[in-house]
Amino acid sequence: MGKGQDQSARMSGVEVVGRYVSRSWSSGSTRQDPPHSPAQQQPPPPPPQPPPARTPRHRPSPWRIPAFFRRKFEIAQRGGGRVGSTGDPGEGGNGEAFKEPPTTLKDPLKDPMIRPSTSREPIREPITLDPTTPSSYTEPEIIDAGSPEPRYLDLFDPSVSVVRDPKLDIPPQPMSKRARSAFHTCLAALASTRVILGCSVLVIVLVVVIVTLATTTHRGLFLPDPRVRPPHVTTVTTCGTIQGKIEDGIFVFRGVPYAVPPLGELRFRPARLHTSLADCWTGTYVADKVQPCWTYDSQGGVVSGWEDCLLLDIFTPQLGYDTPLPVVVYVGGAGLGQDGERTWMLSRAEQVVKDRRVVIVSPQVRRGPLGFLPHSGLAATTYPHTSGNQGGSDLFAALVWTKRNIEHFGGAPGEIILLGHQGGAGLSWPVLSAPRAHSLVRAAWLSGAAPRHPNIPWRQADQGLISRLNCSSVFCLQTVEAEAVMEAVTPDRRTDITEPWLVADGVIVPFLPTAPPITLMIGSARQSAAHRLLSWRDRVSSSQQNLIDAIMESLLSDKSKELSYEDRESSGRVRWPLPPQWNEPEKIAFTAEQAETAREWYSHLKDDPWQLLTTLVSDATITCPALTTATKIARDRSHALHNSEDVPVYAYISDHSRLSRAGQVADGSSDIEAILGVFKAKNEADARYAKAMQDFFFLFVHAGAPERHEPRPAHLGVYAVDEEVTVMRSRIACAHWVNMSHLATRF
Repeated sequence: MGKGQDQSARMSGVEVVGRYVSRSWSSGSTRQDPPHSPAQQQPPPPPPQPPPARTPRHRPSPWRIPAFFRRKFEIAQRGGGRVGSTGDPGEGGNGEAFKEPPTTLKDPLKDPMIRPSTSREPIREPITLDPTTPSSYTEPEIIDAGSPEPRYLDLFDPSVSVVRDPKLDIPPQPMSKRARSAFHTCLAALASTRVILGCSVLVIVLVVVIVTLATTTHRGLFLPDPRVRPPHVTTVTTCGTIQGKIEDGIFVFRGVPYAVPPLGELRFRPARLHTSLADCWTGTYVADKVQPCWTYDSQGGVVSGWEDCLLLDIFTPQLGYDTPLPVVVYVGGAGLGQDGERTWMLSRAEQVVKDRRVVIVSPQVRRGPLGFLPHSGLAATTYPHTSGNQGGSDLFAALVWTKRNIEHFGGAPGEIILLGHQGGAGLSWPVLSAPRAHSLVRAAWLSGAAPRHPNIPWRQADQGLISRLNCSSVFCLQTVEAEAVMEAVTPDRRTDITEPWLVADGVIVPFLPTAPPITLMIGSARQSAAHRLLSWRDRVSSSQQNLIDAIMESLLSDKSKELSYEDRESSGRVRWPLPPQWNEPEKIAFTAEQAETAREWYSHLKDDPWQLLTTLVSDATITCPALTTATKIARDRSHALHNSEDVPVYAYISDHSRLSRAGQVADGSSDIEAILGVFKAKNEADARYAKAMQDFFFLFVHAGAPERHEPRPAHLGVYAVDEEVTVMRSRIACAHWVNMSHLATRF
């Protein structure tokens, strides 16, 4: 075979696939085929087919490609390429211009350009070129002497398969898709575990920082509150600007006037609110003084005070308006003539409001004869004609003032909870029973006193005080010395044991008692009457007769008998004990036989006569009447079909014994001391009880119930508070005192 035929055979074996041709890299070295190589024995291919006629375009392009580039495009379509040449392609006319030396093939596993194609596109039928067709294109030869790497394409080696890069078939993505792809790649990177943990920690840190910044008032972060200028703080009331003090980070206002001073003509009159500018002050009122009212001590002695004592103390952790706090209005005292422990009870109020996030308000009310003096001459100068219960009007005025002004002290006007203890509880019940007081508080917690209504009208009250004062006119009553008024009371009445101070006046305390339609918590300590029986502590253990005498003396007092009735108007209305006949109260004496029977009821405590006496008297006078009343009201409300509002009644009993001056008993002050944070824990059990009792109370303040899930009303169970809070079905001992409600202590 001649040289021309060999070159023609090689040229005719070039495979053309689409717009791609066979590729091979040449290193510049020559390759000699064996004489009888398969490439030389290949049969001649069929003659090339003429290219198909071009279809004319409907709209010719306004652009025209230069002749040089148009010629290169035609050569590429015919299978030509960048090759080495030795002369003009027109010389010889036999394809010598396209001749090139043989090329040494590289290893297909090492050279990616000669690997088999991975494209799935079907290979089209190869097109052969006629070697006799002349070409007018001439390109100088590129000689690579000894270079080990490829320099140019060999498009005419038939032994090299077509290599196609799939990426060449994919058009370039627009900028928007590339940006979206980059964003998705970043999100995929963020999905790793380390990045997630890091982002979580970062989010937590940011939340903590934001909360810290939102709950602090650092000068460098927020603008200073113009009302806070340590050590003083200023706010406003309905009567003017008022200034308090900052104590341990808490805003304290002591001695805030809530009514007009009861002096001169206002003595023995109901409290009068500030209704005009003449009743208010000018400038800024400095609320940093303590002016206690006249009162008696536990032994009946007169304790000096001020008549201008219609003041209240406020303890609040904030002054903002955005997150108002619940308000606890505390009224205490062993009786309506005594309030000597008020200062001690409020000694740790700052810490309580800081820990429990509440506002504490403690109003002072007139005590003894200055607060509870019914007189027909005083009633004749007022309308409606009534007298007495001046101390009750003080409590009502304090609640009205709190409702109107507590928002300026960080409290919520609609979240007022009245906390009454012993004498304060005895005063709170009849005041809240009046219809005009129903909207002043949301709930009430009454401890250490049975909810009893006064059973004596003001016209039938004892007038012996007036005769002892030797005053025959109202002017004399208004000008006599306050100490003389306090001394005119007999010693046996000063301790609030023999006769109550409250009377039914028809205005402050209604004649027909009703239960206040609010949420109630009624309870007492197990030995709440222990302090009242201290004089018998050393005598009851000496003989059995002394124990009987102590029971009779503690329960033998002139008490009006209560008559029960059923309201016949509607079966859905609340039943309530009807007051007795005002003109002839019946006297009931607790006999020796009844005392012996009562002692047998508590025979399980016979080894400790002091425990027996304190438990028996407490159950008869305070604990059982309180629990029985709470059970009755709760049952009546649950059966009332017309009552669509949920106003439950709960009951509790403080059952933790502590060592005090009354012995190892659950005395009547243990629960209120734990609530106000002044309970002195002497062991771990005392500390657990104090915390349980305080948690129990403030859960009622914040949630409106003693427990968050399924609270038990009084007719379904009684909460017993010791080192933890439990629920008991009822107090079995109270079943013995059901028919002796006349023994309940009245204030």
